[in-house]
Amino acid sequence: MKGPKTMLLRTLFTLSVLTPLTAHAESPTVEAPIETPVETESTGVGGYVALEWRAFALAGHLSHGPGFEAGAIFLDGHLKVGLSGFARPGPINPEVFEVQASGGQSYKGSQTLSLRSDGGTIGVFVAPSFAVSRNLQLDVPLWFGQAAFGFYLHGDDRDTPDGRKPSAWENELQDARDSGFAMGAEGGLRLAWRSDDVPWLRPYVAARYLQTFGYDAYVRDNYSGPSVSLGVEAGRF
Repeated sequence: MKGPKTMLLRTLFTLSVLTPLTAHAESPTVEAPIETPVETESTGVGGYVALEWRAFALAGHLSHGPGFEAGAIFLDGHLKVGLSGFARPGPINPEVFEVQASGGQSYKGSQTLSLRSDGGTIGVFVAPSFAVSRNLQLDVPLWFGQAAFGFYLHGDDRDTPDGRKPSAWENELQDARDSGFAMGAEGGLRLAWRSDDVPWLRPYVAARYLQTFGYDAYVRDNYSGPSVSLGVEAGRF
């Protein structure tokens, strides 16, 4: 027969072992807190350059030439500001403008002048920009600046009868208005495609309309009209 002292010791031993186990089993599991990543503030500033080729319907005729843009990007890609312009080179545009010389004058025995045209624009622009989808960006470029276009003798007509410079004859034959300068405004839309593999290079298409103010040359009294273009821009977007 076991004595009371033995029974008491065994009971105390059992309680000392089971109590910690029971307390551990009943205690709730405490999960480690999930840390929220701290977002770093973006400066939202970048820059880019763009080259394009335009097709024009300016001054009632079709032509083509190069254009450019260079600017800064703000608000995480939602605003572009910079310089842009285009050229309409005469040598690569065969359009001929036939007009009567001013004041009944004649040139090489003819009162009808056969002229070509060249010119271009330069100015500042601002372009709000919107993400159409993950890979498409829509810009709304608004431009304001200087436009200048002129009309000149070409081919054999540049060999003047008296050896004077062609520009002197062009000035006389066109009533001192062989070229014209004007302020210009242009607006349009531009859609760019962004590749996930090469995000810094974006091809684009654009449509714009140029309006000249105060242009007055002998051949034309305006050089306004629409244009479409294909281009590519490169930079930090």
